[in-house]
Amino acid sequence: MELVEKYNLEPKDLQLEITETVYTEEKQVIYSIISELQEAGFKILMDDFGSGYSSLNMLKDAPIDVLKLDMAFMRNLDNENERNNIIVESIVELSKKLNISVVVEGVESEKQVNFLKSIGAEVIQGYYFSKPIPTDEYEKLIEE
Repeated sequence: MELVEKYNLEPKDLQLEITETVYTEEKQVIYSIISELQEAGFKILMDDFGSGYSSLNMLKDAPIDVLKLDMAFMRNLDNENERNNIIVESIVELSKKLNISVVVEGVESEKQVNFLKSIGAEVIQGYYFSKPIPTDEYEKLIEE
């Protein structure tokens, strides 16, 4: 909160990414801290969902606004692994029903984008769109 005040920022304009594994450590303490951050106006993102100890109970109880689906699911998508595809679709659908936004990470192909669009994924991130670029290149890209 000190940095928010120091730089005259609004918490609603900031998103805090917390990896899935953090949610498994001292749950009550972590959940309490995260809930306080949400009450202050910060948007909370659970990063790397599906890479570690995720469970349906975590989705039920964890204070999160956005779920970032781990990129490992996208690697398996190109292998036409039907079980993987069903899991991705189910996570997107379940998150919507829980009123949790989903960001799908690690998207690198048009095939992946088309699949994700077909299942209703709304936010897609990955090298398919752009690899990381320096600030000055980003500014030029935005101007175009």
